[in-house]
Amino acid sequence: MNSIKSKVISGIFWQYAQRLSAQIVQFIVSLILARLLLPKDFGTIAIIGVFITISNLFIDSGFGNALIQKKNIDDIDCSSVFYLNLIISIILYAILFCSAPYIASFYELPILTPLLRVQALLLIVMAFTCVQNAILVRNMEFKKNFIINISAVALSSIVGVVMAYTNCGVWSLVLSQLTMQITCVIGYWSLIGWRPKTIFSWNRIKSLYQYSSRIFAGSLLNVLYNNIYNIIIGKQYSAELLGYYNRGVLIPTILVENGANTLNSVMFPALASMQDEKEQIKIIIQKMVKAVAFIVFLLIAILMPLAEPLVSILLTDRWLQAVPFLRIACITVCFSPFILINTSILTSLGYSNLYLKATSFAKMLAIGLIFLGAQFNIYIMVAAGSVGALFSMIITSYWNKKLIKYSLWNFIIDITPPAILAIITGIGLYLFTLCKYNQWSTILIGGTCAIIFYSTISYWLKLEPMDLFIKTLKSRFK
Repeated sequence: MNSIKSKVISGIFWQYAQRLSAQIVQFIVSLILARLLLPKDFGTIAIIGVFITISNLFIDSGFGNALIQKKNIDDIDCSSVFYLNLIISIILYAILFCSAPYIASFYELPILTPLLRVQALLLIVMAFTCVQNAILVRNMEFKKNFIINISAVALSSIVGVVMAYTNCGVWSLVLSQLTMQITCVIGYWSLIGWRPKTIFSWNRIKSLYQYSSRIFAGSLLNVLYNNIYNIIIGKQYSAELLGYYNRGVLIPTILVENGANTLNSVMFPALASMQDEKEQIKIIIQKMVKAVAFIVFLLIAILMPLAEPLVSILLTDRWLQAVPFLRIACITVCFSPFILINTSILTSLGYSNLYLKATSFAKMLAIGLIFLGAQFNIYIMVAAGSVGALFSMIITSYWNKKLIKYSLWNFIIDITPPAILAIITGIGLYLFTLCKYNQWSTILIGGTCAIIFYSTISYWLKLEPMDLFIKTLKSRFK
C-alpha cells in the first residue's frame, strides 16, 4: 500500500509538472499566435482536428487501456497491439488522403485539402507511441513522460512561432503539431526500452479486445461529444466563429480539464493495482473529490467574472467575441473532473461494460441536448452542453455506491461547502468588476481579493483541502 501511495504521489507530481509546464508554454505560444493569425485559421485547424482525433481513437481502439489494465502482459501482447495500430493508421491515412477534397467541399474551405493531407500524417506518427505510452503509464514512470512531452512542446512551439512570424499562416499550426508528435516518437523510443518483436497473435488481440472494445465504444462517443461543436459550428456557421469558440474554451480547458486529465492518468493505473481494496479506493476517491472541488470551484469563481478583461489583455480586443464562449465553458468544465473520476473507477476496476453503458447513455443524452440547442442559436447550443455535462456527471456516478459505497449523496455533501463558497466569491468579484477600474487593476486586485476571501473562509470553516494545505506548510517550515 505504501509503495502504491508513493507511486501515486510521485506520479501526480511529475504528471502535474509536465502538464503545467506544457500548458504554460503552449498558452504563451497561443497568445503570440492569436496576435499573428486570424480566427479563421484556428477554426480551420479545429475542423481538421475532428478527423484526426476520431481516426486516432480507431488506431488505439482502447488497446492502450487494455494493456494498462491487464494484470500481466508480455511481448506477444505488446507486439500484436503495435502492429495492429500501425496497420490501422496507414489505412486511415489513405482514407483521409482520398476524402480530403470532399471534406473541403462540404465545409466550403478549399485549403482543407492540402492541410488535411499533411496533418493526417500525424496518424502514422502517433501509431509509433501508443504501446510505448501504455507501458510507461502501466509502470507509472511519469518522470520520463515529463521529459518527453516538455521537449516536444518546447520544440514544436519554436517551430510554430517562427513560421507564424514568417507569414506561413495556418501552416504554422499544422507543422508545429507534426513537430511535436515526431519529437514524442523520438523521446519514447529513446527512453522506453521495449521494442516490438516479429510476433503477432490474433488470440491475444481478441483477448484484449474483450476489454478494449467497450473502452473504445465509450471513448468514441466521448470524442464525438467533445468535437460536436467543431462539426456543427464549422458547417452551420463559419470557420471564423469556430475560431472564437475554440479560443474561448481554451483558458478554462487548460486550467481545469487538463489538470483533471493529469489526475486521471495517474489514478487509473494506481486504482487498477488496488482492485481488491475497495475501502482504500473509497478513501482515495473521497479525498480526491474534495480536493478537486476546492481548486476547480475557486478557479471558475475567478475566471467567469474576469473573462472580458482577461480576453482583452491576453488575446486583444479583436477576440472579444470569445468571451461568451469562455463563460459558458467555465460551467461545463466544472463537471468534467468528476466525470473523469467516476469513469476512472469503472475502468480501473475492470468494469468496462458499465463504463460503456454509463458513457453511452450520458453522451447520447448530451448530444441530443446540443442538437436541440442548435435549433435556436450558437450560445444556447453551447449552454446545452453544460446541462449535458451535469447529467453526465450524475449518470456516471450511479455505480459508485455499489462498487465502493460512495453514493451520489455522499458526493453532493463533499462538494457543497466549496461550491457555496465559490458562488459567493464569484458574485463578489463580479460586483467588483462593475466599478469600471482599468483592466489590469480589475484582474490583479479583484483576483487577489477573491483568493484571499476564499482561502480565509475555507480556513475558518476547516475545509479538509485547506486544512491539509496549512498542515503541509507548517510541516515544511518546522
